[in-house]
Amino acid sequence: MSQTTQLLSTLKKCLKAKGMTYRQLADKIGLSEASIKRLFSEQTFSLNRLEEICNVLNLNFYDLAKISADALDGPSQLTLDQERALSENPKLLVFFYLLLNGREPDSIVRDYDISEKESLQFLLQLDKNKLIELYPDNKVRLLTQRSITWRKNGPMRATYEKKINDEFLSSPFDLAEERLRFETGKLSDGSISVMLNKIDRLFKEYNELTEIDKALPQEKSRNTGLMIAFRPWVFSMLDAYKRQ
Repeated sequence: MSQTTQLLSTLKKCLKAKGMTYRQLADKIGLSEASIKRLFSEQTFSLNRLEEICNVLNLNFYDLAKISADALDGPSQLTLDQERALSENPKLLVFFYLLLNGREPDSIVRDYDISEKESLQFLLQLDKNKLIELYPDNKVRLLTQRSITWRKNGPMRATYEKKINDEFLSSPFDLAEERLRFETGKLSDGSISVMLNKIDRLFKEYNELTEIDKALPQEKSRNTGLMIAFRPWVFSMLDAYKRQ
């Protein structure tokens, strides 16, 4: 895929993640919907037009290019040695997590109890473990996808899964920006497949939004968590009263 195609593909994802249609974009920049579609299909954007669209999305060229570069394929699962290195050093794990979420090393040192010396040590260690590429002036390129799938029965899940689950679910979920719902019902195999696809799509949209919002100033976004659980299941109380 050419860099232009990759950049415009990212721009389309940004529009979709923000819930903006071609018609809505056309209205905002004074073009027809057909003209917008033609711009994307023919890839004939002028710099001024691209800047207009970025402004509508509250992005600049640098943000768009960075999101596009970050979206390039990398592994979504780490090696056993990579996971072990992170799981054995909580501070290194926090540092890597912040890099994944768009923080620069100097801002991590400023806002967290991590010294400049530790920051450099962590950068070198992450580079050695092929989790990042380290460049002069502590510039970093991630070598993994932002959303990592931890290994089943791997060191990360063994060390942190229960703590994360317990801590995340300890909230009463009664604030306006929180949601906790539980539903049960009988579904066919076909409907189960539909549900699984919808869940996968929701996670994809969530990750697309986080990629876009990484470009915002730190004070304009908040840390969030999304947890979804779905499986064929019967409450034990029902089985207890079922005739044998």
